[in-house]
Amino acid sequence: MYTILCYGDSHVWGAMPGVFDTKISLAGRFPKHKRWTSVLQKTLGSSYEVIEDCLNGRTTTVDEITPGRPFRNGITLLLTSLEMRYPVDMVVLLLGTNDLKVQYNQSAQRITANIKQLIDVIKSSNKGPQGLAPKILLIAPPPILNISHLHFSFDHESVEKSRQLGKLYRILAEQEGHAFLDAADIVTSSPLDGFHMDESQLPLLGKAVAQQVIRGMADFSVQDKGFVSAYAG
Repeated sequence: MYTILCYGDSHVWGAMPGVFDTKISLAGRFPKHKRWTSVLQKTLGSSYEVIEDCLNGRTTTVDEITPGRPFRNGITLLLTSLEMRYPVDMVVLLLGTNDLKVQYNQSAQRITANIKQLIDVIKSSNKGPQGLAPKILLIAPPPILNISHLHFSFDHESVEKSRQLGKLYRILAEQEGHAFLDAADIVTSSPLDGFHMDESQLPLLGKAVAQQVIRGMADFSVQDKGFVSAYAG
């Protein structure tokens, strides 16, 4: 059985756009069977185990300034997550939207460099099959919509930066030799809040990710020294 670890933010968590529960200070969450990760699991079948490791507000490598929301820095718990799920065949990495918040003042290029730090952690780990590193599928998040009621955490510069991530992530994935998916080619953000996905978009993303995962796993060839990937795009 292949283990697929989906490591990300509210896009993986399944946040419902425009829904917020003030009692628990959390966005509404789509039921498990409706999330794109469940569509991924259903599409892949019983030969795969899809694991969600996701947190609202999770960033790539920066600490959140807002009080009361610790552990949002994605790189701090990545190795822990890999060890908990060992052996991990593939990490589906979907982060970057929260880095676009005004408080971080991160350029699109800086966010891409941050993502590379996470990739380096995964590549240098021995938490994949036979003690090698897991495969990586890098996903560029859907761009933020420029709506009039966009959350105050983002501004017009956030919107413009979000539109650059797809190209920059693609270049990074090609340089690093990892699978890549630009969510902008598959889904759009909801006009309800400008950055989360409506329910109608979730199956589209789940099926697209499944195609990339199947392709990536098919490119594994077993040799005496372990798994060798031929995938480079």
